[in-house]
Amino acid sequence: MSMESRQGRSVDPEVLLLRTDWSSVEHCCPNVAPATPVILRQLLDTAAGKQGAALRDLQQAVTHSNTFYSATAPAASFVAAILGDPRTLAEVTDQRQWEAADFGEEPRFLLRVGLLNWLGSTAWDANEESPDGRDADIQAFRTLRPTLYDAIQPFLTDEDLTIRDAALAAVLPMLASPELAHHAECLRDDVWALAANSTPYRQRAIDTLASWGEDITPFQRYRHTPDVRAPEEGCAEDPPF
Repeated sequence: MSMESRQGRSVDPEVLLLRTDWSSVEHCCPNVAPATPVILRQLLDTAAGKQGAALRDLQQAVTHSNTFYSATAPAASFVAAILGDPRTLAEVTDQRQWEAADFGEEPRFLLRVGLLNWLGSTAWDANEESPDGRDADIQAFRTLRPTLYDAIQPFLTDEDLTIRDAALAAVLPMLASPELAHHAECLRDDVWALAANSTPYRQRAIDTLASWGEDITPFQRYRHTPDVRAPEEGCAEDPPF
């Protein structure tokens, strides 16, 4: 099934998958978690339950514990390309049934927001001086940043506030790329607004302003408060897929 991108071009997810030799790349748990192309296909399943499970597998297998794998960059390319697919507007949860039973059900969210959060958190990790993972895998993701930015940019003006905020938070770490640094000025007011509002992305916005040399004194009381949940948080060393 093909889809229409935000730019109006027809995009076939299967064609996107065929661009990568998935047998030559790996994620963290090849003998436990589904293969990466299986995870990616299920993101566009018609059942929200399978989509939520696929998002969890994406978070816990393809970038487990801040680690980059050879499957991380091609998976990110696929995720960016499907952001405009209507199926990413499904309301999902990445909780397992036992987690909901033991700790209570968390609010559902748009899969598109979850995918933007994954891209943004992964980009943030890629900017760290010594992130886990092989240098080549980290560099492969960093090379993608301009492409990822282009895919996310249309959602910066989305009519849905949760999508707008998630898109803005996702592109901020990508501005570390020299090719994208010039976008910072036009986003400055939006970042200030994100830092001022009680959103899951406040800490990321404040940290970004600080990195730009802005006076963040008005936000000192918010520093070190919980930010948007990183994909790997709450995962065991050997996640029970």
